[in-house]
Amino acid sequence: MTFASKMIPWLLNLPGRLHQRTVGWIACRAGARYGELGRRLRWPLDRWAPCHRRELHLWRAGALGDVLMCTPCLRLLKQVNPDCHLTFYTKYPSLVSGLPFIDSVKTMEEVPSSAIQLKYEWSIPPSRFLAQIMGDEIGVDVAEIRPSCVRNPALYAGVLEKFQQLPKPWIVLARRAGPWTPNKQWPLEYWEELIERLLSWSTVIEIGTEIDSQDHKYETSRYWDLREKLSLDELVATISAADLLVGPISGPVHIAAAFSIPSVVIYGGYERPCSTEYEGNINCYTPLSCSPCWLRTPCPFDRLCLRKIQPITVEKSLKSLWQQASDKK
Repeated sequence: MTFASKMIPWLLNLPGRLHQRTVGWIACRAGARYGELGRRLRWPLDRWAPCHRRELHLWRAGALGDVLMCTPCLRLLKQVNPDCHLTFYTKYPSLVSGLPFIDSVKTMEEVPSSAIQLKYEWSIPPSRFLAQIMGDEIGVDVAEIRPSCVRNPALYAGVLEKFQQLPKPWIVLARRAGPWTPNKQWPLEYWEELIERLLSWSTVIEIGTEIDSQDHKYETSRYWDLREKLSLDELVATISAADLLVGPISGPVHIAAAFSIPSVVIYGGYERPCSTEYEGNINCYTPLSCSPCWLRTPCPFDRLCLRKIQPITVEKSLKSLWQQASDKK
């Protein structure tokens, strides 16, 4: 096949591709606030929406939280169209393999060119929950936003058995979000103060994928350092066995939400809580003039939004959640 024979069909289809991309961008901008408008711009007739197809290939290449936020729309898709054969592609197949509304889970290396990306990036900054915006991509109106997640029963039982020897409440603590942006990172000294406070009345189980050489070492049975020690399946089991979770808005918060574990979420001003908040959580958000910034480069104001959130405030929020949980028993 000659170069010309390849280029001519591509050039003939270019206007259609540009039109589709333009309409998609406008629909995403509208969908950042108004889901119904965003979906109607994509598909003036509802039957044209992908959710009505007999087979769908969907993918999400983001981090743990992004993958879990796909599950509400996948769950609804199967309710709307039970006969649709759904294949989902992700870097974290163990999070969703076995969920009853997904027929097949495959890795990102297997994504076909016809697959649809569940995205929200064109809708930043959003005024709706991100799972709802991703649902717009296939034409479903997501109402139930709590994610679904697979848990290994044997690992979960093992974690519970280990935790039984520890004083309650069991608080899972995640200091750091992923590498996407530095503007979710609460100051190290604030974490140190919070941990000291928590150790006086709870057990702290710290999770994470890295250890800073400056981190303080706690010589007490009330502190378990599991950083860099857990597989993904073990991480899910550990979070789901906890009484409470505290950390920035990141994967562990979404895992906790899947198992209804109350969380104190340190937002600062990177994003509004409305994008990712779950019922039962307490959200620490700082509405400065520059919030939400969604900024990936270092903050020019030295993360003032995060520094305004004091450790004592976070501790009081955790105590409040624990009291609420105790009152329900």
